[in-house]
Amino acid sequence: MPVYLISRIADPLFALTMGVSAALTRIRRDQCEKYPGKASEISYGTIVQTGGQRLQRWWNGDFQDV
Repeated sequence: MPVYLISRIADPLFALTMGVSAALTRIRRDQCEKYPGKASEISYGTIVQTGGQRLQRWWNGDFQDV
C-alpha cells in the first residue's frame, strides 16, 4: 500500500509546484547574475518567457547551448 505525505492527488501537485518554483528561482538568479544592472527590472513575465524558451529548446533537442 503506497504511503502519501498529503494525499494521492495533492502530492503530485505539490511536487509540480515545488519544481516550477525552483526553476523560476534559478532562472531569476541566472538573469540577475547575467545583467546585474537590470536586476531590479527583471519581472516574472521575463522569467516565464525565458523559461518557455529554455523548455522549447529542450523539447527540440538543443541541449548544447544552455
